[in-house]
Amino acid sequence: MKYNNNSNFIAGAYLRLSVEDDEKSSDDFYSSSIINQKTIINNFCKKNNITIYKYYIDDGYSGGNFNRPSFKKMVNDIENRKINCILTKDMSRLGRDFLETGNYIFKYFPEKNVRYISILDNYDSFNPNGIEDIIPFKAVINDIYLSDISKKIKSARHNLMRRGFFISGSVPYGYKRSEKDSRILVIDDYSSKIVKKIFNYKLNGISSKKISNILTDNGIMPPAIYSNKNIRYSITSNIWKPSTINSILKNQIYTGTLIQGKYERINLKTKKKRLLPKDKWIIIENAVPKIIDESVFNKVKMLMKKNETRINKYDYLLKNFVYCDDCKKHMLVRRIKKRKEDNPFKTIYLCKTYSLYGLSVCSMHYYSEEKLNDNVVKFLKNIIIKYSNSDLFLSKINFFLKNKFNLNYYKNQIEYLCKKNNKIQTALNNLYIDKLNNIISELEYFNLKEKFNYEINKNNENICSLKSNLKKFNLNFNDFNYKRNIIDNFYDNFYKNKLIICSLIDRIYICENKSIKICLKFNLGD
Repeated sequence: MKYNNNSNFIAGAYLRLSVEDDEKSSDDFYSSSIINQKTIINNFCKKNNITIYKYYIDDGYSGGNFNRPSFKKMVNDIENRKINCILTKDMSRLGRDFLETGNYIFKYFPEKNVRYISILDNYDSFNPNGIEDIIPFKAVINDIYLSDISKKIKSARHNLMRRGFFISGSVPYGYKRSEKDSRILVIDDYSSKIVKKIFNYKLNGISSKKISNILTDNGIMPPAIYSNKNIRYSITSNIWKPSTINSILKNQIYTGTLIQGKYERINLKTKKKRLLPKDKWIIIENAVPKIIDESVFNKVKMLMKKNETRINKYDYLLKNFVYCDDCKKHMLVRRIKKRKEDNPFKTIYLCKTYSLYGLSVCSMHYYSEEKLNDNVVKFLKNIIIKYSNSDLFLSKINFFLKNKFNLNYYKNQIEYLCKKNNKIQTALNNLYIDKLNNIISELEYFNLKEKFNYEINKNNENICSLKSNLKKFNLNFNDFNYKRNIIDNFYDNFYKNKLIICSLIDRIYICENKSIKICLKFNLGD
């Protein structure tokens, strides 16, 4: 195939190879290998006088999604008008998802005035030859191929799991991959000793928080650091976390039982996974060497279950509104023992960062929960007394009520439904024109018209309901007595009505010197 004025095109050559593509011999001209793809494209460009600006190569990336680094660079170069032509060996190299592939070929490339050439498919978007009519069917076939390959890979992985092989990316702490076969786990001498220590600490009644502090203080590297994972390092990277300790204590692999296949992808188009029912998990006993005896594991499991059971749960008045003034993190609610027998426990707010990581990250900020409640309520009552007869405070109450009832939601919904009806009416007008031009039959027109009219009527009913609610709330906001009742209720029911306090307070900061900063959701101007 030869074309005229090909010298006007600056081309990007896109090459892709995924793990599911079967590698043929390098002597096969039609092999999927990167080298052969480049050879085919180079030969084509020489014959047709097309200049290649750049090669965009994604080696080891599936065609099922378009989140590939080189593909995104190619799209960026299209946007910056560095290239105006894309070449691939065949359409499957561009992608195997028929919806996304079709979107690029028939929408994105034409909109950007980009020429697309699929060499082995004999397709050139600037020189139609009838082949474009079967391109969508080829895209569907590629999509089916991807689905079929995915099922085969999943089946092969599950067969290996049932044979006791470890098919996963992250090796559990305490193990390492065998030098003979990477699918077999063997005990790692150093980290397995740490695992045993963790279980022994727990059997002796030491909490996960204290265990994490002991390991951190002794300079023992956390699992992510020890395994040299590609993580984002921070000030807490070398600190053991209680959640890591709990994960180790709950992991049944240390008894020799390998549990795999717990999750599956929702579909090929997404990376999101869902938890499968337990009867579908692949559980193989004695698949790996034991680090912990099963009796020890079960004792620890019972201890943890007992510790996790909370008899009394209490929603503290200011919980989730109290922050450390230094690290700006939430402060936790903790009950601590007192020496007095009449009231053995005291509730305090404690800096979460200090609680997790100690003095290495933040100092110990704490405050009595009861005292903080009294101080905050006293502060808010003083505001009420000062502004109760003021129009300024009433205007602030009006502002809170609007936020509480979210009047903007009603207005936005009304506007959205009106725009939706306008679009439907436009579609109806276009349908009528299509009927006149015999593009659609009269029966098809009336069927679609009936559906569109039903949706318009339904939207109009919702608009009337929203306008009615909006009118009611506006009447309340203009009623002085209504707002006066809100103020009186707020003044008389501080401890009973957490919602009112929360509607006024944004954050409360606890300083190291025990002073407090109360930030309101509004500014009274003094």
